[in-house]
Amino acid sequence: MKKYLYLIVSGAIFSLFILFTVLVKTVDVTYIYSNTYLGFTKINMDFGNWVMSLQKYDSMKKISDIFFYISFGYVAILAGIGLYQLIKNKSLKAVDKRLWLLLAGYVVVVIFYFIFELVKVNYSPDVSEGIKASYPSSHVFIGCSFYLLNTYVCLKLLNSEKKWINYLAFGATLLICVLLTFSRALSAKHWLTDIIASVLLVISIYFAFVHFYHYFFNKESETKTEE
Repeated sequence: MKKYLYLIVSGAIFSLFILFTVLVKTVDVTYIYSNTYLGFTKINMDFGNWVMSLQKYDSMKKISDIFFYISFGYVAILAGIGLYQLIKNKSLKAVDKRLWLLLAGYVVVVIFYFIFELVKVNYSPDVSEGIKASYPSSHVFIGCSFYLLNTYVCLKLLNSEKKWINYLAFGATLLICVLLTFSRALSAKHWLTDIIASVLLVISIYFAFVHFYHYFFNKESETKTEE
């Protein structure tokens, strides 16, 4: 049971995400504009009105954009490490296997992004640039997924024996994710339900990733120890 704990947690949270998505499409649904509908209308509208009353949405959008694009820089760094290993050793096998798993994590994130571009659940409250799908928030979902997966693999690559370094790095990553999430929620680009869905999906993917990391690499370490 303990061996599959991370996977069980991931599955439970993903199930919650699916249930939440169904509820968004069925509970308190109201027509809003241009043949689009919104679930949990009262909650979303109340939150949206509160965000507008703060009049900080422009600055919050800029902050969320900064955190979002920095996450791609983080991806570029680890991709650069893998590319360096490939060029130096002229072999795909020479690239650290943990980076291949990280790449698989990226692929999963991108697949979910395209799924929700095709299967539109909610549309953004901001129509200044046209009607766009907004569920889940791509800034929160993609940005936080990249931060968490990259930090996890980066700490494993560094393999520091000083636990405080790991705690500090992971704590800083969580703080960035929180700032990204709240700044995007206050940007008036999303409904509250978009943000909640993003957080659930991020957590589910992260725990699934940790499970597969333990499955592949902890088992590999045990095999080497036995030899």
